[in-house]
Amino acid sequence: MRAKTFRIGKLMGLLTAAMLAVCAFGLPQAAVALAASADYGTCQVLYLPVALNPGGPAAQTVVANYCTPTVWAGDSHAIDILTPGASYNRMYWDWPQDPNLYSYVDKTLHAGRATLTYDRVGSGQSSHPLSVAISYDGEAYVLHQLVQWAQTTAGYSKVTTIGHSYGSMISINEARTYHDINRLVLTGLLHSIVTPGLTSVMGKAYPAALDPEFFGQTLDLGYITTEPGSRAADFYDTSTADPSVIAYDEAHKDMVTSTGLGEAIATVAVPAPLNISQGVTAPVLIVVGQRDALFCNAQPLTPDCTSNTSVQNFEAPYFVAAPSVSAVTVPNTGHDLALHPSAEQSFAAINAWIESH
Repeated sequence: MRAKTFRIGKLMGLLTAAMLAVCAFGLPQAAVALAASADYGTCQVLYLPVALNPGGPAAQTVVANYCTPTVWAGDSHAIDILTPGASYNRMYWDWPQDPNLYSYVDKTLHAGRATLTYDRVGSGQSSHPLSVAISYDGEAYVLHQLVQWAQTTAGYSKVTTIGHSYGSMISINEARTYHDINRLVLTGLLHSIVTPGLTSVMGKAYPAALDPEFFGQTLDLGYITTEPGSRAADFYDTSTADPSVIAYDEAHKDMVTSTGLGEAIATVAVPAPLNISQGVTAPVLIVVGQRDALFCNAQPLTPDCTSNTSVQNFEAPYFVAAPSVSAVTVPNTGHDLALHPSAEQSFAAINAWIESH
C-alpha cells in the first residue's frame, strides 16, 4: 500500500538526477523521489536548508518525507510534523516492518491529514555538523523553520507537532518559544525526568564513533548512541513487543548529540513553576506507555502510569497556559509507543484527540 509504494519511490529518487526547486526559507529547497499515488496518499523526499539559530546561515540540510493524503479530512487541510527521539530518525514514524500496524504516516494519511517526518540535524540523512553546534534551542529553531515551511510554502492553516521522547522535548521548546502551532502531542515523555530508568539509559550512552553501526563515518565524540543490546530493556515491554522489531531497531539505530540532549534533559527537569512548559499556549496531549521504563514505575518520582487521570494531574501544573491538557496511557507498552503491538491504540488516541481539538 502507501508504505511499499513510497519505498519504491525513494529508490527511484536515488537513481534520478532531476531535482525540483521551489522557494523555502528564502533559499532553494529540493524535492525528489516523488512516489506514485497509493491508496492513502502520495509522498516525496524534501531537502530543506535550515539554520541552527535565528539570524544564522541556512547552511544545514534537513531531509524529510512529506506525504499528502488521497482524500482530505474536512475543508481545511491539516498537517502533522513528527520529530523522532534520541538515537532514532524519521523511520520511527514510518516503520518498514508491517506498516499497517506500525506506520503512523500510513494511519494519518488514511485519516486525511498530511505528514512531515524528518531526520533531526545530526541524525539520519540530514547534515552532521560538529556536535557542539547542535543545541537544544537550535533543535527547536530547526523545528520552527519546518513549521514555517508548512504554513508559508505548503499553505497549511492547521499544524500539529508530535514528538517522541527527546523529540517531545524539542516540540515543547518550539511551542513555548514561537507560539505558531495549533496542537502539541507529546509521546514517550513525562516531566518525571529524574528517574532510575532515564539515569540508566544515559549511563549506557557512548560515542557513536565507537559503535560498529557507524564505522567509517567521520563523527566527533559528542555524537552518542545506545550500547549494543540495550534497546530491548530500555525502550520496550519485552513481554509484548515483537522480537523482530527490537532486532531491526538495534540494527538500524541512529545517534544524537550529547550537547542537545543534555541541555534538554536539564531544562525539562526544572520544577513546574519555572519550567519552560509554562510557556506552551496550544492544547496538549500526552501519550505514555504504562510500562515506560524511562518515565514510569518509580513512584513517588513518577505518576501512576496505569491511570490517565494520574498522568494528567501530574503534568497539568507544567502547562498552566495551555487551553487544555489531556493524557492517555497505553497498556502493555514500553517507551517506544509506535513500535509495540498496541500501536493502533496509540495512533487512534492521537487521531481522535486531533480531530476533537
